[in-house]
Amino acid sequence: MSGHAVSLSKVADADIDALWQLEQRCFTSDRLSKRRMRFYMSAPHAEFVLARANGLVVGYALLLCRRGTLLTRLYSIAVDPEARGLGIAAQLIDELERRALLRGKPFMRLEVAVNNRAAIALYEKLGFHQFGIYNHYYEDESDALRMQKALRMPASQSKHELYPWYQQSTEFTCGPAALMMAMTSLNKHSNMSQHEELTIWRQATTIYMTSGHGGSHPVGLALSAHQRNFEAEVWMNQALPLFTDGVRSEHKKQIIELVETDFAGQARKEGVAIRQFQWQLSDIETALDYGKAVVCLISTYAFDKRKAPHWVVITGVDDQCVYIHDPDPGDDEHVEFQHIPLSREDFLRLATYGKRKIRTAVIIGPAA
Repeated sequence: MSGHAVSLSKVADADIDALWQLEQRCFTSDRLSKRRMRFYMSAPHAEFVLARANGLVVGYALLLCRRGTLLTRLYSIAVDPEARGLGIAAQLIDELERRALLRGKPFMRLEVAVNNRAAIALYEKLGFHQFGIYNHYYEDESDALRMQKALRMPASQSKHELYPWYQQSTEFTCGPAALMMAMTSLNKHSNMSQHEELTIWRQATTIYMTSGHGGSHPVGLALSAHQRNFEAEVWMNQALPLFTDGVRSEHKKQIIELVETDFAGQARKEGVAIRQFQWQLSDIETALDYGKAVVCLISTYAFDKRKAPHWVVITGVDDQCVYIHDPDPGDDEHVEFQHIPLSREDFLRLATYGKRKIRTAVIIGPAA
């Protein structure tokens, strides 16, 4: 087979049977089903390419993209055992990198079994760097290394420090989840539990912020952090009340104003600063440089088209990107939710909510 050129193309329906046979030859567990192959073949968030030599399917690679971010994920790659050593995996990855860049996605991530030394060596040769680990990731309970490559930037800019992550346990507790991550980044002994999550929600929530359960208020989150012996201040570019635009009922608006006024009074009493100014990304960078943690409200429109307010924690900023931990990975188990890269140009747009273009963040520091 070494004498035959390798050609790459998108997967078509006629290729599925051959791909399934290849999947069985290459893997004993964690296999893609024919149904999932057909789904990814036409899914708008996927790039699914195969390699042929001498008319035979000898490899494939599958890339998944996350909406609203600069991130892609090499979800699966396989090369026929009889065709290994011909550089097919590198050609497939190179093609996916090209397709990722055409989509404006300059980051690629992957998982690889910790005992797959040959694959790890290949990925390192291709410019991937380890930034984390998943314990018990595969069906056989083995661990997976997490690796990333910045397709346009120096590799040094793609590395991340360890940052705690917590998955919100309800649809309405993104604020407490983000705050717990921020506090634990400053003090590893901070409590990250469902009990703490719900306790903070009861302390920090407003009422009628959107339909359904109330959402966490920035001043409420700052007060919760202050009660746990952290320094805390609130940044917002609009005067209180912030969230009356989300409801139509005049009665409900009056209740929101009452709750927000009460939060402001508690903040004055406790010495929690509320700063109203048009803060910029440079202010976030300064806070991070001073060792602070930053929890920020974003609009989820870029992710799911729902325009819902959502709290995240900022894990880092570099010359190209702002990185966030999202406490809600959603229903898709393949979506990335840690150190999600957002372009600097996009960040303030994503961090703007509602008709009034509200921007608000909670800045947390260790106790004095």
